[in-house]
Amino acid sequence: VPRMLVETPKPITDDTRRPSDIPMLTALRRGIARRCPACGEGPLLAGYLRRLPSCNVCGEDLSHIRADDGPAWATLIVMGHLLAPLMIILGRDESIPLDRNLLLSAAMLAGVWLCLPRAKGLFIALIWRTGATGEDVFAHPASPKDDGNGGAAR
Repeated sequence: VPRMLVETPKPITDDTRRPSDIPMLTALRRGIARRCPACGEGPLLAGYLRRLPSCNVCGEDLSHIRADDGPAWATLIVMGHLLAPLMIILGRDESIPLDRNLLLSAAMLAGVWLCLPRAKGLFIALIWRTGATGEDVFAHPASPKDDGNGGAAR
């Protein structure tokens, strides 16, 4: 099978589309659907959890966005509140057959499998929309700034 050449779209560099132009709920809905928060067309993730560096459709740069532990935290909160009480109650009752306990554990795993990529898409869209990438958070205010001429401005 011959390989097809895929052109990478050129990102929109003018001010026609900014994250603030997209309504927050629209961006979050697109993220939950694992679509580009800017256009809603291109995929946000490659495979299960790997973030694409840019949108294949509109060229929006997503390489600076890191969701870190947020999706795992959100998944644990959601699935923990839904199924953990049942697992605790049924785990203590010896009259519940083992197959029902295993079924509940399988439901927990399936819930995590479904929830985690959607939570990652949600966090990427939220970070994209708000611009909260955290790039300058750890810079010390007293550290010298680069003046663009190869030296530090004082």
